[in-house]
Amino acid sequence: MDTDGAKIGKLQIFHSSTLPTKSLLIFFVGIVFTFLGPEAQSREINVAAVVKPRYIQLGEKARLDLTISGDTFIKHIEAPKFDFLPNFLAVPLHSETTPRLKADKIAVSMAWAYELIPQAVGDFTLPDVRFAYQGSTYFANPGTVRVGRSDTYQDPSTGSLHRVEAEVDTAKPYLNAPFTYTLRYLYTAVLPTRESPTPQLPIFRDLLVGRHQEVPVYTQQIRGRTFWVEAHTRELFPKRSGQIVLAPAELLLPLPEGQKTLKTKALTLQVKSIPEIGRPAHFEGAIGKYQISAEIERGWVEVGKTLTLTVRISGHGNIQTVTAPELPEIAGVIVRGPSLLGEHTTATSRVYTYVLTPARRGALRIPAIKYACFDPSRAVYATTETLPIPVSVRPNPNDLVGVDATEASPWRLWLILLGVLLLGLLVAGFLWYRARSQRSTEASVNAATRTGTPDSGEQPEQRKSQHSDTEPITPDSQARQALTALNQRGTEDAATAFANTLAQVLYEYLENRFGLTQRNVDTVREVCVQAGVPASVSDELVDLLTKCEYHRFAPVPLSVDERQALIGRAEAVISGTVSVSD
Repeated sequence: MDTDGAKIGKLQIFHSSTLPTKSLLIFFVGIVFTFLGPEAQSREINVAAVVKPRYIQLGEKARLDLTISGDTFIKHIEAPKFDFLPNFLAVPLHSETTPRLKADKIAVSMAWAYELIPQAVGDFTLPDVRFAYQGSTYFANPGTVRVGRSDTYQDPSTGSLHRVEAEVDTAKPYLNAPFTYTLRYLYTAVLPTRESPTPQLPIFRDLLVGRHQEVPVYTQQIRGRTFWVEAHTRELFPKRSGQIVLAPAELLLPLPEGQKTLKTKALTLQVKSIPEIGRPAHFEGAIGKYQISAEIERGWVEVGKTLTLTVRISGHGNIQTVTAPELPEIAGVIVRGPSLLGEHTTATSRVYTYVLTPARRGALRIPAIKYACFDPSRAVYATTETLPIPVSVRPNPNDLVGVDATEASPWRLWLILLGVLLLGLLVAGFLWYRARSQRSTEASVNAATRTGTPDSGEQPEQRKSQHSDTEPITPDSQARQALTALNQRGTEDAATAFANTLAQVLYEYLENRFGLTQRNVDTVREVCVQAGVPASVSDELVDLLTKCEYHRFAPVPLSVDERQALIGRAEAVISGTVSVSD
């Protein structure tokens, strides 16, 4: 206490004894603050670098906000410098200058915003961001950012994993052959939200969507962790050959901070046409594994009465390609049908009925009915057939002949034989008379030719000139004649036969005109390019052949207008190629 008192006393003595010196000191300190004040204040600079959100997925974007501010007027501010490559691509969004009043002075703060686009997956520690102001350097660190895959999300609150994946059971299906598309949602824990994740399947272009198979939720062990799996499957059928790309599927995750979308990878299919080698003559375009069976309502029928034959085709595959089988010829029986029984039609079977009317009595035998299909799982053609069915044809009780007709049957047989003999003699006599008349006519014509006038000698030359005037046969004229004949048939042919004939006409025309070596769409396109055919004509030709191939193996009814439209397009294509070759 005494020492402090002594110091204070000395200080008081100093102030009292050196008053002029104190005034000089205060003046000097004021001068220093006047010149060094701005420099001291310039050091009161605040910088910041903030990244939001800190967990994103590949394909999403984060935002980087950089700011520099202070309590004094800031001028000549340079843009901050940083380099986040190769992990992030920084795209500037905007910059902003904000003036404000601080201690009766105008202060300015600067802000820059950038969009960070991730280029890789992983946990990344971002480097410092450097700010330069009036010769001084300031640093701010943005921290770390986690980038997950576009198909995976990890909940930061629970640590649970959520993943989506899509696959097909075969990447090289056959045309009109079924294959399975599966979207799976895998998760280790349920999200802490009321809403459930929503799967969104892609639009299946150039594909026919079949049945939806329900799969119950199951568990799966992946790298020591248990995942719950929800599977969504679709049965698909390619409607054209060539490459088909399935767009990514999506899963919408409802999160407290907003919705997040998980995406699968895109899938590429190479659709193959069914092979020509080994194709049976009775193949009608059925794709899959099928069996055929036949039955009749009873084992007997009366002469002139009807009997119903029921044929069932069942199995697995593209049921849309299944058509009614063609019955073999049954002697002495009138066949009507087939008729499709719609009430018995399912996703795996077709039932057809035929009405049989026997014209004579006796033992009747319905032959085996063959049915061919293409099995895409083994890439082979298979033929299945029914067993022959015996039928007893009884006499009609309303027949007037009755039992006496049975006893008189030998006499009736003799009368029939005699009638056939007389008919043969009449035909032979007519043919003999006709041949004799022709010989006499030829003899008279030859005699007239030898003794004819000089004018008659000009007939061979006239015939030669007439023959030379005949229009030459060209590939395009042959094709047009074939198209005219096909157009005159109307709807006489089935859709499959019509499409097959139209495709044959186009392929034969290309073989005769351009030397086409293989009958497929890719070879046709190459030949058209080499021949200089315009792209519009080439594309139209390829589209026509593709539609023909579809109607050949997936029969769909074609009206007269639709057939005439296809024939008209074929004639236009031929005209386009003729103008190029000429």
